[in-house]
Amino acid sequence: MCLWQNRFQFCVMSSRRIKAILTVVLPRPTAVLLYPFEIRSNDAAGVLRRYAGLSGELRRACIGCRGVNLTVQQESGEVASSTVGRRAVVVTACSAVVVAQMATTIYLPSMPALGADIGASDRTLQLSVAVFVVFAALPVVAWGRAAERFGRVPAFVAAGVCFILASAGLSLITNAPELLSLRVVQAIGAGGIAVVGRMMVKDLFTGAELARQLSLLSMAFVVALGGGQVLGGVITSTVGWRYGFAVLAVLAAVPVFFALRLSLPRPTSNSTGKGIARRLIRDRIFMTSAVAGGIGFAVIVMIQQKSAFIFSDRFALPPWLFGLFGVLYGAAYLAGATYVRRAVRRVGARTMIRQGAWIMLAGCALITVVWALDLPRAIALPIFLAGYVTTTFGQATLFPNSAAHAVSHLVSGAAIAVSWCALIQQGLAGVASFAGPALTGLVGWSIAITALAAVNVLIARTPEGPATKPESTD
Repeated sequence: MCLWQNRFQFCVMSSRRIKAILTVVLPRPTAVLLYPFEIRSNDAAGVLRRYAGLSGELRRACIGCRGVNLTVQQESGEVASSTVGRRAVVVTACSAVVVAQMATTIYLPSMPALGADIGASDRTLQLSVAVFVVFAALPVVAWGRAAERFGRVPAFVAAGVCFILASAGLSLITNAPELLSLRVVQAIGAGGIAVVGRMMVKDLFTGAELARQLSLLSMAFVVALGGGQVLGGVITSTVGWRYGFAVLAVLAAVPVFFALRLSLPRPTSNSTGKGIARRLIRDRIFMTSAVAGGIGFAVIVMIQQKSAFIFSDRFALPPWLFGLFGVLYGAAYLAGATYVRRAVRRVGARTMIRQGAWIMLAGCALITVVWALDLPRAIALPIFLAGYVTTTFGQATLFPNSAAHAVSHLVSGAAIAVSWCALIQQGLAGVASFAGPALTGLVGWSIAITALAAVNVLIARTPEGPATKPESTD
């Protein structure tokens, strides 16, 4: 079901293709609450005849809305054949997540070698991670508004092209300023494809089902987390770090290709969500969930930032072995995402946010033990890995539930709210990533991430209160 201002659209599905669309046109833009349902049949025409008198049911389902007019808009054969179903949208969003995250995971194993080649210090290389996180966050609301105004596919493709060009340019850099500048451009593109992909998924799902679908995006994150780090380690150890950026440029063409094959309705409203930021800030459910997901993301980013240098300097491990450990992190994220898909309907997103926060705190505590007690290398390495894996599992449990819970209760403006949620979550991670390089000692750094995880437990336990009532201007 899609809601744009004064128009509802119900898709009649047949063999995963949209065969017809029932369009409900309201007399004026109105904030309404409608019982969601889905029609699936091989006989689209029969379904249309059956639901021809649906307007009475819609009047009863709508709050404060009179004069509902039901019109049936039959798709032509050509349009129906070019329109793909929900699965294609989810696949496109998942491939976008893979590419956006691989911009970090392929890059991490190459950082020491890249720094030696272009004369960049360890602090500059850690800054390049922070810059990426921040500039992936800053334009997400602008990308969301572009997707609302021009359509999901044009905005997605524009962001993808931006990412491809920056990745290709990074394979040719010769100094630190070029690295930082192109990482900014790459981040802007990565943030765009990630948030517009999530908006496309939000258009199709809500509630616990939205959390389940976002857990699929978490599984895509697994591919990037494990596969990207392994791939980056192998590439750096064999042909060199420059080829890692070239591979990213090629991989980014995949979600762009998928998006160009989508045929999605363009929102009929010209609204850009005026005033929505003020209402979302007053919405305790939205803010609590978004901040919890953002702090969890911040902890993971701070660990990723240091991990390459911890493994190379403290544990004296080669890049390919550091990359191989990505399989462990990927397995942990996959386990967390699988747990979400199986349990969220029974347990609830709010409870799973709390569980994820506690698990992350336990993982960070293990990491702190390693450096606070100055353990021998043979003992420190497995404990550090256990802490990293535990924290990753916790984030995989927390993050998709926080993103879904933040927007599922919103009746209007939910799609653009996805971009504001992404801004908060990635923005918090960006702030933390700038603080990371300043924490030069591993004891201080590990205490900092444990403190953040503890704060997140308190936030996850905060009573939410009633949601802010949506207004009709969205």
